[in-house]
Amino acid sequence: MSTKKRRPHPHESEEVQAAVGANVKGIIAVMITALVVIIIVMLFAKSLFVSTASTEKQTGKLTTPPNYTTITTTTTEQVTTTKKKTKKTTAESEEADPYENKELESGATDMVVNGPVYLHPEPNSSSANLLVIPAGANVKAYAVVNGNWIYVDYNGQKGYAWGNYFNGTKPTATSVPS
Repeated sequence: MSTKKRRPHPHESEEVQAAVGANVKGIIAVMITALVVIIIVMLFAKSLFVSTASTEKQTGKLTTPPNYTTITTTTTEQVTTTKKKTKKTTAESEEADPYENKELESGATDMVVNGPVYLHPEPNSSSANLLVIPAGANVKAYAVVNGNWIYVDYNGQKGYAWGNYFNGTKPTATSVPS
């Protein structure tokens, strides 16, 4: 940058020339001061604006594994099942399974549940919900009653479930045996 001296205009007085020179010097002084402040702020920005308190920093990386203790417990449970042999009479109790006979067992089919479905004690939705048979479960189907209710056995629990929730061949029995 070349520094040329300003030539005074022939009509300018020395006072005007001195005032212009002072103004230019003042502007330059302000600009230099601003630059110095900016440089200082940049040098000390981290200490001025970032907390240096000693806290754990979250980096998103696991540097040391947590100290987990695995406890394994084993329990033994003894289950005893007894079956009571009873004579069947012509007037069977309501608790007896109407589908426990050889004829129905031979016509039973295996079906797969295509969506969660309630198991009911009676072939209607107003009866209690015994449990929910999950999607993908395998069941033994014995009969189709009351239109589309299928009498099934799911893990030893027997009851009625709505037929739209099953894939596979439906059983052929359509009524409760007498």
